Amino acid sequence: MPSLEDEDLVVDILTGKGLRAERFSKEERRRGKTPDFRVFQGETLKFFCEVKSVEDDTWLDGKLDAAIPGEVVGGLRDDPVFNRLTDDIHQATAQFLAVNHDSLVPNVIVFVNHDSMCDEQDMISVLTGQFLANDGTLHRIYNRFSEGRIKNDKFLIHLFCWVEEGDFRMLTFNQTQPDHCNVLCNLLSFDPAGINPLQSN
Repeated sequence: MPSLEDEDLVVDILTGKGLRAERFSKEERRRGKTPDFRVFQGETLKFFCEVKSVEDDTWLDGKLDAAIPGEVVGGLRDDPVFNRLTDDIHQATAQFLAVNHDSLVPNVIVFVNHDSMCDEQDMISVLTGQFLANDGTLHRIYNRFSEGRIKNDKFLIHLFCWVEEGDFRMLTFNQTQPDHCNVLCNLLSFDPAGINPLQSN
């Protein structure tokens, strides 16, 4: 769930680009799933937008709070970041499908990051299955996420964006509908050559 502050931040970003983000009404939300916003240029609907907040992982904090004095807590577990990101993508897909089943306009997801242990490269890894090593080489070690339950979901979202400390970045377009890519680049004043496209494996 995005925080209202994160939603307002994204509204401000879009407003700065000459766009108007309009929330769905309470009645519409009661009838079923919706993304967070319809986004307009003038009176023309241009895309749908869903905001996801990437919060700090509080697993260890909870264990420490519940521990008796002197008790050692913690333990091994899988990094939760990748599961949380795939959960967000999966949920967003259902929200977009509910209002834009035929993808007549683009679907855009914006992640607002508050987790110091997560960054935009984690998102790229989830989408592509690839780990970027310090030497610049790519290693396909995250296929269980990229080719798991979001294998098809990710291609129903046309642009993935990342916000960190107020910095708005467009991470990747999927290329299943190039016209949507062109529309979004024109609206957001971005050169599509500057983003690696999300391709099917």
